[in-house]
Amino acid sequence: MKAESRLAENKYNLIVAAENACARFDHFDECMHMTEIDNGTSKALFMSLAQEMMLDENVSDNYVELLLSALEMVHRCPSKFVRLSVKSVGTDRLFHLLCEIVEKYVQYPAYCQAHASSIVQKVAKLFLHFAKVDGIKHRMAGCYEVVLSMVVVLKSGTMECSTKAEAVNLLAELAYTEDCDGVAIHVDGLVDALIECGESSDAMIREGSARAFLNLSTAMESRQILGWKDGTISVLLSYLDEVNSDDTRKCAIGALGNISACDENKLRLVNYRGGLLVEVLLILMYPRAIKNLRKDAIGVLRNLCSVDTSHILCDRPDFLMALASEAACDGDMKIRGDSLKVLRRLSVFVNATLPCYPYLVSALFNALGGAAKTRKQIVAIFREQATMIVNRPVLAQFPGLLDALGVISLDFEDSKCNAIRAILYISYLDESGITFEASEIVLTALTEAANLTKKKDTLVRFEAIKAIRQLAGKEVNRKMMLRNTSLLVALKWTVEKTAKIVTITDTLTEFFASNPANPVDIVESFLDVIDGPEDPLDKTTNIRDEDLASLAGLALARIIGRA
Repeated sequence: MKAESRLAENKYNLIVAAENACARFDHFDECMHMTEIDNGTSKALFMSLAQEMMLDENVSDNYVELLLSALEMVHRCPSKFVRLSVKSVGTDRLFHLLCEIVEKYVQYPAYCQAHASSIVQKVAKLFLHFAKVDGIKHRMAGCYEVVLSMVVVLKSGTMECSTKAEAVNLLAELAYTEDCDGVAIHVDGLVDALIECGESSDAMIREGSARAFLNLSTAMESRQILGWKDGTISVLLSYLDEVNSDDTRKCAIGALGNISACDENKLRLVNYRGGLLVEVLLILMYPRAIKNLRKDAIGVLRNLCSVDTSHILCDRPDFLMALASEAACDGDMKIRGDSLKVLRRLSVFVNATLPCYPYLVSALFNALGGAAKTRKQIVAIFREQATMIVNRPVLAQFPGLLDALGVISLDFEDSKCNAIRAILYISYLDESGITFEASEIVLTALTEAANLTKKKDTLVRFEAIKAIRQLAGKEVNRKMMLRNTSLLVALKWTVEKTAKIVTITDTLTEFFASNPANPVDIVESFLDVIDGPEDPLDKTTNIRDEDLASLAGLALARIIGRA
């Protein structure tokens, strides 16, 4: 009885001493905490904690809590001194001791309902102090026991929300460590525990969970694991709801961006719950959404574009129209640029063999009315689309597209080359030589381009004349061209510049009056004196005046129906 009384008295004295220590250490003066660690205070506290835990059934929960409180206070110091403290005890030994405490008070809360959650919370805070040191953080992230102990805390039904918030914050810290061969993503129950956090009413727990997912998803090997778990996508989408904090939403959209960058995830994410993910991203693109969320949402959509998913995305006119609207007139240049990138990426994977192709063309056409940079890039996309023969009939038949390209060629110097080249490609509807019926605007644009005189415009002139020659293969176009004096004079001038055969005249009547019986003889005489390839249709570089003259002569011959 005396021994028990003496033991109780000693324990009481220890508790009083610990309480006094807590009162002395409860401050945020880093210099004083550095002195405390230099004096060996932290080591003494760790030794006392280890001795107390060895008592097993006779452990004083109050004393353990006080020791952990004192340790947490002492470690409110710079990382250099945290390193010294941990090193004085031994990293592995310290990790094992703290994990043992967590296991004891989480798995067997009957020991002390009053202290269990508080004790575990202080362990988590102490681990967070350790994480200030990169080397120790690296060791913790690679320690299965440490990560598992925090997972157990999240899964516990007895731990308070404040304790779980500290645990999930620690897991978020450990989820990302540079050059870490850690095991976090592979710890049993980690992902499930983070998913369950989404059901918590505590905003801090949800935010910590979102941050943990973001950090986990930075590792390439983790992205597929996260993407193939339905619960992960579901909880991340729930974190995008407006009831959550801005930080929670930013972390969630960032995690989705990383996960969507994994090729193995793209198709699954696009098809997730009948396109729910795409629906949410479209909502986030609206101008009323947070600016950074809008950018990240467009970034996720860009990541989702692939050869397997683009046709599914383009089968949604609302999606394409939203992109076109953002690309054309959004007030933020970054968002306009990002929307254009999505449209360009979609255009790489979608062509006229797919039923959704007209939707893409319509979206691109609507974006032509946007700012100068947008217009320039959209015209370039149409040029790329026109390089594929299968697309040309759809492009030629799309209402207003050819005229729009013609107007752009006439009005905007920076887009002239791409606009003329797009018209040229579209003029070759198929390999048999069929072409489209040109409008006055298209012919005016081609005539203006053919009349250019500067050396830098040689390629544009060549492509314009080449398009005129191809369009002249259709009778209705030839009739229009024969009535277009400016076009004929432009072609004649191009031929005469090299051939030096006839004098340029001002009117169509004078042009043919030199040989009224057989106008085609004029054209043939041009071709006879040109020293160059007979049909330089495939030349795109190093074009000579002779090449232009030869092509112009062929165009004239076709216009009058003799070639």
